[in-house]
Amino acid sequence: MFGTMFWDLGSKRAKQQDLLNSMGSMYSAILFLIQNTSSVQPVVTIKLIVFYRERVAGMYSALPYALAQVLIEIPYTF
Repeated sequence: MFGTMFWDLGSKRAKQQDLLNSMGSMYSAILFLIQNTSSVQPVVTIKLIVFYRERVAGMYSALPYALAQVLIEIPYTF
């Protein structure tokens, strides 16, 4: 989303406003990532605790668990 909104913004450096636009776009992209990461962090922490417990118990290896996590997130993406 941010890539399409600010496409080719970095090549425009003629005026001071162009620089401020570039800095503002970087700020908004980083702020967006930080907010999304902080909202997901508690869920990831709980899943990680369960993964460690089941890994030590020998229930499954890391690769099938990682693949299952990727596959289960695909419907949420769409």
